[in-house]
Amino acid sequence: MVHHIATLPRHREADRARRGRNLRRAGVAVLCVLVAAGLTGALGPRAGTVRADGGGYELSIRYGQVTRPSIPVPLEITVRRDGGFAGPVTLSISSDLLDRIDFNDWYPNPDAETAGPTVVEYEFAPPSGEVLHVLLDARTAPGQLPSTQRYAVAVVEQDTEVARATFRMTVLP
Repeated sequence: MVHHIATLPRHREADRARRGRNLRRAGVAVLCVLVAAGLTGALGPRAGTVRADGGGYELSIRYGQVTRPSIPVPLEITVRRDGGFAGPVTLSISSDLLDRIDFNDWYPNPDAETAGPTVVEYEFAPPSGEVLHVLLDARTAPGQLPSTQRYAVAVVEQDTEVARATFRMTVLP
């Protein structure tokens, strides 16, 4: 003898049925919006650029504005000074940013490095010309939790920041 077990109640109230239908429709609509955002690249990696001037320096930073864990993230720093550089160029970078990214190498490599509680200062030999272009080969460190944080990069001259640019980097899941 086979017993049939009902999987649905025999009678559903109209309000509960309507509410369930509307919740399912809203869920499908949210999924469609997420899929559309993913297809258009709105949730993918994106780079941004910020600029700052001061003390005769022009500072430009191209950075990972939106990223995900374990994927490459750009960090390019360009320092321009009319007439060239008289001595070494010191860049101050938020130590939180360096904790957030997993980097392989600098191009060019810094000649000196000094770590403080909130920043790391890198000293580069003066380039021949008016532009120092520094590229960091990096990726967002694995295991990052979703968040948005603000970071800063500055040109330092005689222990004083003369040009400082801040930017926000968002890590998505």
